[in-house]
Amino acid sequence: MYVVVVGLGQVGLAVVRALEQQGHEVVAIDRDRAALARAEDHHDVATLEGYGASARVLRQAGCARADLIVAVTRHDETNLVAALTARHLGTKRCVARVQGADWMDIGGEDGLAMGLLGVDAVFNPRVLAAGELARIARSSGALEVLELAEGRVEVVQVELAAGARVAGRPLVDLRLPHGMRVAAFVRAGLLSVPGGADVLRPGDRVFLVGLPSVLRDTLSWFADTRHAGRVAIIGGGVVGSSLARALQGTGVSVTLFERDREVAEALAPDLPEATVVIGDGTDLELLEEHGVARADLLFGVTADEQVNLMGALVGRRVGARRTGIIVSRSEYEGIYQQLGIDIVISPRQMAADVILRHCRGVEVRNLHALAGGQADLVELTPVDGARALGRPLMELDVPRGVLICAIIRRDGVVVPSGRDVIEPGDGVIVLSTAAARRAAGRLFGTRRL
Repeated sequence: MYVVVVGLGQVGLAVVRALEQQGHEVVAIDRDRAALARAEDHHDVATLEGYGASARVLRQAGCARADLIVAVTRHDETNLVAALTARHLGTKRCVARVQGADWMDIGGEDGLAMGLLGVDAVFNPRVLAAGELARIARSSGALEVLELAEGRVEVVQVELAAGARVAGRPLVDLRLPHGMRVAAFVRAGLLSVPGGADVLRPGDRVFLVGLPSVLRDTLSWFADTRHAGRVAIIGGGVVGSSLARALQGTGVSVTLFERDREVAEALAPDLPEATVVIGDGTDLELLEEHGVARADLLFGVTADEQVNLMGALVGRRVGARRTGIIVSRSEYEGIYQQLGIDIVISPRQMAADVILRHCRGVEVRNLHALAGGQADLVELTPVDGARALGRPLMELDVPRGVLICAIIRRDGVVVPSGRDVIEPGDGVIVLSTAAARRAAGRLFGTRRL
């Protein structure tokens, strides 16, 4: 594909890096010469200095023949105008990021709107992150909750608890209920797609996939599933306020700490069920005074990653049972976990997932990176004539590092066994390690997953 990227901030560079790894032809536009130089020094990318919403600049970038434009500058209006202008010039698909408070309601809790203002996808990564944190808060014991197949399938990440009934036994002997399976586990920072002989150990981060009702009933086999009745939030920006709103009416007691008095006073009327505290969320005495010792979850969600980390560490010291933070670089997830942070969410990675979904072809409907990009979880429709169609899964030569997690049909979802068959028109949810992406793509008739 020929892709134009407008904006070379953190998200733009992450997108350029991912597109380069997949072999796409990329042109990047930015006004900042230093940002352009960094991109040229580290990536095989053509660059163009200029205003990314200018028709002249976009025409120079080749938008008339581009398959996709990705507009991710710091300015929401620039991104929307760039996407619409590129569409007018002939670009086939356009994706734009928005992140200001004026766009908090975009796509509801999902933070993703399709076809808004004529743009194929408009997304707010901060609202996406808030939605993920809300799902974690509503799910007992989860570190991550991903929804696929319009909510009919969930992927839940948990930390295997000491004394869990599934620990220390080969997976083949676990007799897990029908409708779920262990999709992957992370040990010592490395993700593995397990076989029947693999044994889970306490402390492993385990990805479970299956029907939501089955996962809810089985989660206690793996993790501490005490309900999150009290949640503390540090930061009243887009993420914090969106998260607090999402938890209203759920029976969760929310305390939100915001150091800016004006922001806090504006939030309070909109959050009648929450306690809004004016003050520094890294202040140990303040956290103790407002009962964070009794919190089941504490989330650091300010725009400052260091504040989030410090707030979570102080919250842990005070007594919060679990902590989570918003970070910019998902590749440091393992380091944060070593520091005692339970949940690490990267809006930048969520943004990259949304964008890369539009680079995988029309057959790909959903995509999530797992464990800092070590594996992808992809929802797709196999191409007509693909090798995976019409044969029992046990007869397929499924590449190592690939797991067919679910078969999506109009009348239901199947978490498959070796005897199940993928029929034409079915969708599938596939987990694939980075090394196995191309082989997995060939199995389903796509160039890559």
